[in-house]
Amino acid sequence: MLLVIETAFALSVALLDDDRIVAEEHREVGRGHAEALMPAVAAVVGGDHARIAGIIVDIGPGSFTGLRIGIAAARALGLAWGVPVTGVGSLALIAAAAFAAHPLQAEVTAVADAGRGQVYWQAFNRDFSGRSEAAAGTPETMTLPLRTTCAGPGATLIPGATSLDPAPPRAATLRYLPRAMWSLPPVPLYLRAPDAIAP
Repeated sequence: MLLVIETAFALSVALLDDDRIVAEEHREVGRGHAEALMPAVAAVVGGDHARIAGIIVDIGPGSFTGLRIGIAAARALGLAWGVPVTGVGSLALIAAAAFAAHPLQAEVTAVADAGRGQVYWQAFNRDFSGRSEAAAGTPETMTLPLRTTCAGPGATLIPGATSLDPAPPRAATLRYLPRAMWSLPPVPLYLRAPDAIAP
């Protein structure tokens, strides 16, 4: 079984057995990831971590604090349990959910609100064999084809685009992704400088 952790935009933890959701905790939180993540993992895993074969963690882009907390927890658990830890992109999770909900959709651009008038975005086709590089910028600087269909918590910020589900990434959505999409190094993907600057 796989333990999936998503803290880039929400607090989402899932235990997956192939494409079956064994257990899940998912809620949208603005703050408090550090206090809430481990209790959520404990609720999903229960007392039997021996059945966990691997951990997949959302590497972003997303909240700087959320990413650090999720990746650090995944690495610590992987070390303690002796299982591999890999990463998955937050925008890939958004796209996977959109494709699952809209079976006829051939392409989608996953968009997330990056704050300060900026967005993160990445375009995908249905089988994920083709995709653009993840990028950050203002909605006006996005290079997108006409009649673009967007999904994710920043989709409504894109002028002229058709907007699908604006929900944040969900850990359980990993079951819709090919393995190559969740075999990334478990290091944070930062596309812009942090909002907080050290003095």
